Amino acid sequence: MGNQNDQPYSAFGARIKFLREQWQQSVDEVSGTLEIDQSALHSIESGKQLPSAEMLDMLISHFLLTEDQADDLRELAEGSQDTADVVSSVLEDIINKQVVMYMPVDNRVVYSDSMQANVNDHGVILQFLQQAPGMQQPAVVSRIGMSREHAQSMINVLTQTLKAHEENKPQKRLQAPDSDK
Repeated sequence: MGNQNDQPYSAFGARIKFLREQWQQSVDEVSGTLEIDQSALHSIESGKQLPSAEMLDMLISHFLLTEDQADDLRELAEGSQDTADVVSSVLEDIINKQVVMYMPVDNRVVYSDSMQANVNDHGVILQFLQQAPGMQQPAVVSRIGMSREHAQSMINVLTQTLKAHEENKPQKRLQAPDSDK
């Protein structure tokens, strides 16, 4: 895996690369989605540097890690190089085996009460949020990424659909008050 002095964080980098490959994403796709420099992601994956705390949180969110998985990744980032060597050898075994992920389609409708949109050179990312009782910050209930062209097409479809609904909507008519009263 290279010289330990050149790649002091090789186990952490291997874990990030493993996650990216399991999601079948290229370095370009991940760096574009997270709006980080490709060379920074390459440097992290090769074990030459650790991400900032903010970037680590973005990677955890991007790969939809559970709290336990996120804690493991944070511990790996904070761990010593000796521990990193042990974890690195375990990861090599895992990486050399084929892992198949089955992600069932969930057709439930998720409602949101707010949305955030981010645009970069690679496309558009929509985050749909829901404010839960007792929470200060709204929770992300869904994230969707798409090309700019697809986003523009989606705007057109929504506009046409809303317009058609308004045109076909039966108008509620109010009765005029009786003039006798």
